[in-house]
Amino acid sequence: MFYTIKQLEEKNVANEINCMVWSNRMDLVAFSNNISGELALHRLTWTRAWSLNPPKDNTTVSGIAWRPDGKVLAVAYNPGDVVLIDVETKYTITSFDISQDISFISWIQEKAPIKQKDVLKANDEESTNPPDLSKPYLRHPPIFSLIEGPHIEEVRILSNFLQDQTEFNILIVGTKEGLLYLIVFGSWTCVVIDVNKYIGEKCEIQNAHFTEDLSKIIVTVTRENQETNIVIFNSEIFKTHTKELYNVTAKYMKLHELLLYLEKVLVTITETWENILLEIDNKLSKYARKMPEQGVTAEFLELLMFGVCSEEMEEFLLHDLTKKGLEKFGQSMEISYSNIQSYLFRHIIKFAPNITYHLTDLKGMAQFKDRYGGLGLNTEVIQEAIRANAAFLIKAAEMQQIINHSVINYKAFFRWLYSSIMHLVDEPIPSDIQKMTQQDLACITEFLQNFDGYGGTEKKDSKFVMERIGQYIVDAPLTIKPDMSGNDWTEFLQENECLADNPHIFQHYTDKSLVQVLNQLKDSIDTIFKRPLNLIESQISHIHNLNCKNVLQGGAIKMSSINISSDVQVFCFLKPKKNICLLQMHIDKNGKCQARAGKFSFIKESQDSFNVVDIQFYSSSVLSILLEESCSPNHGVMLQFSLPCALDELLELDVANVLNFDHCPVINGFDFTTKITKNVDMSVSKFAVSGSRRVGMVLAENKKKIKLYEMECEEEDEEDTDMTNILKDMSMQESLTE
Repeated sequence: MFYTIKQLEEKNVANEINCMVWSNRMDLVAFSNNISGELALHRLTWTRAWSLNPPKDNTTVSGIAWRPDGKVLAVAYNPGDVVLIDVETKYTITSFDISQDISFISWIQEKAPIKQKDVLKANDEESTNPPDLSKPYLRHPPIFSLIEGPHIEEVRILSNFLQDQTEFNILIVGTKEGLLYLIVFGSWTCVVIDVNKYIGEKCEIQNAHFTEDLSKIIVTVTRENQETNIVIFNSEIFKTHTKELYNVTAKYMKLHELLLYLEKVLVTITETWENILLEIDNKLSKYARKMPEQGVTAEFLELLMFGVCSEEMEEFLLHDLTKKGLEKFGQSMEISYSNIQSYLFRHIIKFAPNITYHLTDLKGMAQFKDRYGGLGLNTEVIQEAIRANAAFLIKAAEMQQIINHSVINYKAFFRWLYSSIMHLVDEPIPSDIQKMTQQDLACITEFLQNFDGYGGTEKKDSKFVMERIGQYIVDAPLTIKPDMSGNDWTEFLQENECLADNPHIFQHYTDKSLVQVLNQLKDSIDTIFKRPLNLIESQISHIHNLNCKNVLQGGAIKMSSINISSDVQVFCFLKPKKNICLLQMHIDKNGKCQARAGKFSFIKESQDSFNVVDIQFYSSSVLSILLEESCSPNHGVMLQFSLPCALDELLELDVANVLNFDHCPVINGFDFTTKITKNVDMSVSKFAVSGSRRVGMVLAENKKKIKLYEMECEEEDEEDTDMTNILKDMSMQESLTE
């Protein structure tokens, strides 16, 4: 049975398209807008699934890569942002900033699947790593019971991100500055390779290709003089330490998920606090600006002790604060503090210990020097992160105690203030308001001590704050430190200074806010996973450097690469505009490299020549080529080029010398009998194909018109379609004649 290419759709789009990539698992194509940076996802019928605006203004998409399972899109924005998007929900899973212009992005996976159940299998005789025992003992954060909103959806998607991946994969990002980022599971940047130092000058990453078993990386770069180099690295660590990388990345994701969860809880606490306290806080701030320094405290103390107040105070109480406003605030204040306490107990104090569990598990991995020593895990650095998490829990408990104390002070203060307002308006005090006791008086006096701002800062530069909870949820030192006098443990440490720096005694940072301690915890965990960068890079050794002459002729390289066996790779370079160059490479286990190359043009028997517009490997046996007639630029042709036939024509090259493709004889690609072509009746600029989905998409020269194709349509179906159209035309002509 012979196959042909069948056109499915022809559509015009409003804006220019600059990137387009098919999914290898679903009939979906992702493409980006060249002007606004918008990303869109369309189905094969060209119905839009969703669209997404760029994360920042004035950014454009420089590359798109599908995760091999088709569930996640990696989008590279210039200058330097990489965003991972959940295909089903359109939510951003995570993002990171490389701070350099991105020139290449790809997502690859090992050919042999590495199942999660095999990685964590308890009775695996070859593995000395214990199974993940956290599920029976650790409760996951109740994501849906916190509050509804985008914050929780981010955590939910992140928690499922690694669980959905059952095969070892690496996100590859190359920059115009010659840096290659290898990101395991699209999560943990385990190594950054500086290719410049192997070239001896500045270069730009054009392509990065792994062998099937991930033991070799073949990086194509262009130098400043526009010459092309192929740099080969030994990346055996990705082959030999797949399970270890999986386990470390799993811990990285668990910790990252918990940190994100704690951040979102703090955001929720901040919003709860601000919504309730903002109104009265603003009123008090407005009144405080009218008063001299220490005037607010003096006015309230005079009212408390003598029962009299100034005209300004009376106006503030009766017209600004008002009796109804105070009643409303008194009711909502207790609810607000109760909610904040609930968030602390149910979400921070309850689930922050999970971080200690995973850090301890990671510390246990680091003890296996033969397996995890090469990944750079350090027990001392991990122990420091454990101490940072303990400090965070201590600070959360401190905030809980402050809330308990503040609630008592608040109730006493507002009962007294409400009674004072009732006296000013000559109304009877309700019977449900208790008479003031000596304890209430002490609470009110303590509450009023800090009414003129924090830490002696100038009022014109500081926000007036009347309570102590807000200072814990901002990224700044505490202005009212907790009173630790009378605390037995604090006094014990002060008497025994030798224990203060003991790594097994957790520190209590009395001068730091909860947000500051959380940031310190985040930095400690980041240090754990940043330390392996240099160590892993040192284990990726340089094998060979091939200098390819006369490949680039101005601008970026158009190229495509594919593995045709475990140790054979094929690269195709586009030499504008007449030729393509095929390079077949064989790298054995010892790193010895052999190369064969050939150059192909496309000329019909009528001597009509074709320009090559774009290239992409369709499968391991077919190279898709987009052509246009030299004499008729408005006529394009898609060609399915037989790769085995072309490889038979390649000549062996000496890798020790410069690889000059101009020395290869030019072969006419139309001389091969095994080929499939399809006329595209428009001027063309680029295309995208998917061999696994058997689909293709051609973009017009104006980049505002596309044509969709089924790449492997049975010829009989095509003939039936043509015959049906002919019969329809004949019937229409007969009806017109009658």
